[in-house]
Amino acid sequence: MEQKYIRVYRILTIVFSSLLIIMILSAWIGESFFRKWKRYQHEYRNLNEERLIIEETEHDYFRIEIGIRQLELEDLNRIDRCISCHLGIEDTAMFNIQQPHAVHDGDFLIYHPSNKFGCTICHGGQGRALEKKEAFGRAENTHWPFPLLDQPYIQSSCGKCHLVLFSERCELGGTEILIEGQQIFNREGCLGCHRARGVGGTVGPDLTEQGEKTKHEYSFQNIKGEQSISNWLKEHFRDPEMVSPGSQMLKINLPEEELEALVTFTMGLAKPGIPFEYFSAETLNELKGARDLLDGTNVYQYCCSACHGKNREGKSFREYETGVPSLGNRDFLSVASFEFIRFTIVNGRSWRQMASWLPEFSGLHEHEIDTVAQFIRHNRENIPSFEEMKKMSGDSKHGQTIYDSNCTMCHGTDGTGLVALSLNNTDILQTVSDRFLFRTICDGRYNTAMPSWSWLNNSEIADLLALIRSWGTGQRLPGTIMQADGDHDKGALQFHYLCSRCHGEFGEGETGPAILNKDFLKAAEDSYLYLTIAFGRAQTAMFGWKGQQAGQESIGDKQIVDVIAYMRSVEGKNWDYIYPGANPGNLDEGRILYRTYCTECHGESDNGILAPRLNSQEFLSAATNGYLLATISLGRTGTDMPSWGRGDDLHPALSGKERQDIVAFLRSWQVIKIKR
Repeated sequence: MEQKYIRVYRILTIVFSSLLIIMILSAWIGESFFRKWKRYQHEYRNLNEERLIIEETEHDYFRIEIGIRQLELEDLNRIDRCISCHLGIEDTAMFNIQQPHAVHDGDFLIYHPSNKFGCTICHGGQGRALEKKEAFGRAENTHWPFPLLDQPYIQSSCGKCHLVLFSERCELGGTEILIEGQQIFNREGCLGCHRARGVGGTVGPDLTEQGEKTKHEYSFQNIKGEQSISNWLKEHFRDPEMVSPGSQMLKINLPEEELEALVTFTMGLAKPGIPFEYFSAETLNELKGARDLLDGTNVYQYCCSACHGKNREGKSFREYETGVPSLGNRDFLSVASFEFIRFTIVNGRSWRQMASWLPEFSGLHEHEIDTVAQFIRHNRENIPSFEEMKKMSGDSKHGQTIYDSNCTMCHGTDGTGLVALSLNNTDILQTVSDRFLFRTICDGRYNTAMPSWSWLNNSEIADLLALIRSWGTGQRLPGTIMQADGDHDKGALQFHYLCSRCHGEFGEGETGPAILNKDFLKAAEDSYLYLTIAFGRAQTAMFGWKGQQAGQESIGDKQIVDVIAYMRSVEGKNWDYIYPGANPGNLDEGRILYRTYCTECHGESDNGILAPRLNSQEFLSAATNGYLLATISLGRTGTDMPSWGRGDDLHPALSGKERQDIVAFLRSWQVIKIKR
């Protein structure tokens, strides 16, 4: 019995040993004679032997030995064996030869020699592999995170070293699709939500190193078709929420070619861990945080247009769950000051998608925030000219029509005054110049209830001036010319002791108008200021200070000149806060009016159902009482916000007192003041 088992073991040993020898021989034969890279090398050698015969020349370059070739790239921390098959990439004689023997296209290798850059840094794929399937790393080989890149996506590799987001430079040949993708990225305002190289919003993920992500960092659960990074991005752009449930990103409706270009650009956003000498100087500077400053047009396009629209048209509150105000709306531009716009950009809006664009959050520089605020504010339809207007003889009858439509709601019938000052006051008409009236009509008084009417043309403004002048009697008083310079430090004391009780501590307006307002000071000549301070204004609380006693001294020309010097010294000053100014309305009555007329759109608790949210500390810290009153009075043309000053078939015209009451109620929501 024992002998029987011994024979069986011997037979099994012989069988398995034979199989092992056969397997080793098979592996040796396959490795020695049937590996494709060896066959390719034999083919390449044969091609070159044919050249030797045809050219009747001899060169050691053509006498290649069969064997594995590799590029050891220590700086790039990679080993590329691609040249084991692609022997002809630098052989110009391999032009019009099929792969894998063809010479590399273009002149890329002149500037990117293979012994320094290798192959996979541009083409992707597994550089150590010697089999096509493993080297290419296609979708079925999910173990390899960077598959070989096809056109046009191979252009994304150029972005690793050459892509510049914020600088003007010459385009590189062969990167046309990558550059087109960058233009689409900018055009669609992607930086409004995404950050890239230190600049952009915080709603979406940072894209600075998006191109360095491996396919293992993507979920392909909801992806149809090829499970590749390029296909994931394309499907994500088409329907973000389907690919990434819960995503707040809007669909991007682009033709197929533009989608591919955007995908190529996105894959090119990278910050690879390679030595600095591989980067272009512009790219390296951006990655280090040093970049060219953007102008207001570009900041708006890159960061604002995705929400507010390419033409500043905004998004309807009825069509979108969260509407977006139009920044190109004429009525908005008429009442929004530079300070209001800049404050909103910097601080954002709570409970809305408008995030803070403070430099530490957005990466924008203070100058760039200033330029985009100026860009938004100065986008007006018409810029009248005083010189051209003066050449026209105004028609007071037509001026009355313009006045009734636009001015009566605040200045009252025939300029008698309502929520704004009386324009038919004799003292006003005898002291103001036509230039002052022109500038006031065109520029308005930002942060007050006086909007800009710059969309009126020269002829219409001439007609308005003719009407206003028709209310006056007597000649304009000549202004006193100040020979001596005033002392603005002494003037500051005089102002705060004598003037602030009515005009506000910071000249923002209380019972009297705002007189440290930049637009007012730009329009008012020194002679006008002198006459008003010295002789006052009849039928108002403003009496003439010349000869009046203030403490132990009488106010004379010298003290008035000092006050004017102080007013001029703060003309360009930025105060710590945007002070709300006068608020004569009744809070309780305003609450009733708000519930009657405003809750349909703004909500009972002001949650902004079909209109912007007003119970926002950021908004109330930016919006003065004058801004609120002007907005209520004018409305927003092209939106559901009616003009409550004019009224229409569906909405009554509220009296000036009622509008002021609503402003008082809105102001009661402010519980904190945000510093500028």
